[in-house]
Amino acid sequence: MRFTSDDLARVRFGASPAPLVEAALGFAELRHQSRRPVQDGWVSQARQVFPAAARPLLDLIPASGPWPEFLDPAVRDLDEALEIVSATPRSALRRQLPVSWRRLSRPPTWLRALADGDREALTTAVCALRAFYLACVAPAWPEIAAAYRANVTQQAVVLARGGLGELFGALHPDLALRDGSLERSERALTRAGRPGEFQLEGQGLQILPSVLWSGPPLFSIHPPGEAASVMIYPARQVLRTRNGTRSRDLEAVLGRTRAGVLRALRRPASTTELAARIGISKPTASEHATALRGAGLIRTERSGKGVRHSLTPLGRGMLGGLAHQPIMSRPRCARRPECCQGSGEPAIRPLLRPHRFPPGCRAPGPGPAR
Repeated sequence: MRFTSDDLARVRFGASPAPLVEAALGFAELRHQSRRPVQDGWVSQARQVFPAAARPLLDLIPASGPWPEFLDPAVRDLDEALEIVSATPRSALRRQLPVSWRRLSRPPTWLRALADGDREALTTAVCALRAFYLACVAPAWPEIAAAYRANVTQQAVVLARGGLGELFGALHPDLALRDGSLERSERALTRAGRPGEFQLEGQGLQILPSVLWSGPPLFSIHPPGEAASVMIYPARQVLRTRNGTRSRDLEAVLGRTRAGVLRALRRPASTTELAARIGISKPTASEHATALRGAGLIRTERSGKGVRHSLTPLGRGMLGGLAHQPIMSRPRCARRPECCQGSGEPAIRPLLRPHRFPPGCRAPGPGPAR
C-alpha cells in the first residue's frame, strides 16, 4: 500500500469502535473457533446466546475473509450503520456477494435474491446483523469500548516514541512501513494468497483495533470520495471477558505506580488520601492523577478547599468494573415476535438452515452505540 505525503498526514485511529465492524468480525471469529474444544470467554458466551435470527449471516460471513464490505460500515452509531446497509445499491450487492459463497453447491434462494437487489432479502440481512449485535456483542460493549480505548492509548505512546514506522510494526508482526509503503510479510502474503498493490490517493488510512478479531490485519480500500479506507488489526489480548484487565497487562500499559493509582481510585479519594493509599508523595500523586485524567480514565472535581478524584466509566472498564453486565434479552421482531426470537442453541452448527423473515421485519434497536 503506497502512501503519498498527504496519505501519511491522514493516518489516524478511529475515535471509537464501530458496532457492525465488531459484529462482523466477532461472527467470523465465532465460526473460526466453533470447532475448537475450548473457546475464549466471549466466544463461549456468544455460542450460548446465538439467536436464530442471525442464521442468514452463516451464508454471508465465512470463518475467514473476505466477506462483502457492505455488511460492516465503519460507523460509530448502530442505527446509522444499519441504515447504510439497508441503502446498499444493487450494483454493490451484485459485485460483492460472490465472495461470500465459495462452495460448489448452488447458493440458497434468499442469497440469490439478495444479489439481484431484492429489498426483502436485504431486510433479512439487516435483521440478522441487528439480532447478532444485540444478543452477542451488545452485552460486552462496555468492555469492548474500554479495551479499544486502552489499546489506542497504548499505541499512541508507540507512535509518539517511534513514529509511524514503529507503530505499524507494533500493530502486527506481519506489517512493516518501508520506503513510503505499508507492506505485509512474505509469510502473510503466502497465507492470504492475494498479493496486490494499492494507492490511497491522498485520502489516508483509518486504523481500527478489533477487540473480537484474532486473525491477520484486514484492509478495506475505497476510491476517493467514497467511504474511508480502513485497516483493522487484532487487539483481542486487551479484552478480559468477565475478569477485567489483568494486573500485569495494566502495568505494562500504564506503569506500576500509575496502575496502582488507578486501582486505588476504586473508591474516590482526595490527592492526600490517594498519596497515602499508594505510599507516594502528594506531588507525585497529583502528577499521576493529571496524566490519568488526560487519558480519560479519572475525573477530578472540586471538593471544599481540595479536590476529589474518581474513576470514569473507561477507568472502571480497564479495571474490570464493567465486566459483570447482565446478558441482554434476545431480540424479537417489533412486528412478528416469533420470527426473530432467539433460539439459545449452545452451538452454531444446528443453525445452518437459511432463515426467512416476513416483509418489513425489523428487530428493535438499542439506540446509538457508544
